[in-house]
Amino acid sequence: MVQVAADDLLRALKRCKGIAKQELLINEQTQYYEARKAHAEARREIYNKLIELIETSDIENACVFAFNEYRSLSERNDDPVIRGRSQALEMFFNIIGIDSDRLKEHKTNNHDLYQLLNTVDQQAVDCCMQ
Repeated sequence: MVQVAADDLLRALKRCKGIAKQELLINEQTQYYEARKAHAEARREIYNKLIELIETSDIENACVFAFNEYRSLSERNDDPVIRGRSQALEMFFNIIGIDSDRLKEHKTNNHDLYQLLNTVDQQAVDCCMQ
């Protein structure tokens, strides 16, 4: 299933969370400040939840949360909160080896999480065979 060690995944998520925090420090006088702030806060919220799940439980529970959360998000692109949450969840799956195109495909086709996670190993096999 997932080939990323919990410590490595936590480090990556904490780095992503730090980047989102830096974006919150952008000058309030900049254009689109409120939208950028909402986007960054939404990403930090997701990263915090994923970090908490990994630290208190395991990667599989974080994957279940992330996939269910991702599937629940609408495709509305004008809401910075939805875009931020979606971006953070896509980054999480990217870290564990699932690109956003594959993630969107599984969401669209109503595949379950385990079908998605099984593609991680298949992607590695496909890359090695080319």
